[in-house]
Amino acid sequence: MVPSGQDPYEPERGGLPDFEASFAALRPDAPLPRRVAVVRILMFIGGACGIAMALLFLQGLILPQEQMEEALAVQAEALARQGVQMELSVEAVRAMILVMAAVTGVYGVLSTLLAARIRRRTVGVFWGVVLFHGAAGALLAWNLFAGAWEAVVPLGFAVYMIAVMFGRDARAHYGLL
Repeated sequence: MVPSGQDPYEPERGGLPDFEASFAALRPDAPLPRRVAVVRILMFIGGACGIAMALLFLQGLILPQEQMEEALAVQAEALARQGVQMELSVEAVRAMILVMAAVTGVYGVLSTLLAARIRRRTVGVFWGVVLFHGAAGALLAWNLFAGAWEAVVPLGFAVYMIAVMFGRDARAHYGLL
């Protein structure tokens, strides 16, 4: 029930939502919505961090065989004092380092490329960002369930970026209203 004298469709009194803001995002010259700009910045930061981590992992591959064997012997000795037996070869460590470098490097490069293209108003860019963060979120959730509790922070960022991309302004910007 509307009190007398009050227009039920008056915007400042809780009437209909402001559709003009969403329709303004459909204009060809509309600027990138602020939240999408935040996603873009976060993707550039994440991309740079991914590339830097990949380079750090690759740095571990240039160690000579003798140094890696010595480091593994020190680790095995420290674990043996705690009652844990470590059976890990240098080749297995190098393979793990290579996989970690590949995962972080691919993440960094894709994140940087998508962030650079996010201003283009194509449906492909929209779904590329959503699917990229969906895949990253799935990998992070898998790590979280495996006991890597530190994955909760990047998982939160991935969920936030997906939620922003499905927001009304972002969908309107990419023509998906």
